[in-house]
Amino acid sequence: RATLGKIEEEWGTLMFFMSTNMRARDREADGRRDFDGSEKLAIFGSESGRRGAELKIMSAVETKKPGKYTRDVRKYTSDEEGFASDTYPMDESELAYALGKDGATRRKLASASGCIMEYVGQVAFICGTYDERKRARTYLKWLLKQRHGAVYVDDLKSRDDVTIVPVPRDCIGYVTGNRGSSLRNVEEQSGTFCFVEGGRGDEEQMLIFCHSARKRDIAERLINDLINEKLRDERDDGYDRRDGYDRRDDYDRRDDYNRRDDYDYDRRDRRRDDDDYDRR
Repeated sequence: RATLGKIEEEWGTLMFFMSTNMRARDREADGRRDFDGSEKLAIFGSESGRRGAELKIMSAVETKKPGKYTRDVRKYTSDEEGFASDTYPMDESELAYALGKDGATRRKLASASGCIMEYVGQVAFICGTYDERKRARTYLKWLLKQRHGAVYVDDLKSRDDVTIVPVPRDCIGYVTGNRGSSLRNVEEQSGTFCFVEGGRGDEEQMLIFCHSARKRDIAERLINDLINEKLRDERDDGYDRRDGYDRRDDYDRRDDYNRRDDYDYDRRDRRRDDDDYDRR
């Protein structure tokens, strides 16, 4: 019941198992001696909520009984303008990459596209309106392409779900972070899907994708904060070396002063020793 409770909370639904207490005489009368013991789960809520909860249940069952729901599933794209479901089968390596640690990558694609996206076995179920599903499929394809190299967006100028942030080349590593950790943090905080498109001159383009302009604005602010932080650090380092100044020179000069002081003390000590000897 705890698992059902979490799913209900996530999708805003009410769920319970329907009674399937089939009496022995009813089964015998209907000839249903092959009853497999499965029960029916009733899910109440909005259309999207019911579908999201259903896919969560299917994913859990598929883990226990592989092939239960996906054995004959093929790639499918619905032409329905309204709410519908698409399916996108993946191989094991694609699934691992598209899932991410604890499902983080799947969640960011769903959040950015505004679509329901759940993986049942090795099949991505993509549910929503036509535009939402189209966005989700595109984001998923771009994500999988990143495994083999840079991704270029051909229709960038005509898209209404992207914000472009120019990033100086020497800031890219700082913005993305070690193994992409900083950029993943930006995505998680903003609910967006971000990646760097191929270089153009001295700057590269950070592309922020999301159906929500407000979420894109949050991601843009976070990325600009990282850029400014990196540039500020570089200015501080450059100030110390301006006009040929180097902090190491201070240490060298201090060492010279210390050596001269030691030499002066040694000479004074020797003179005192000579005077004492003469007096003796």
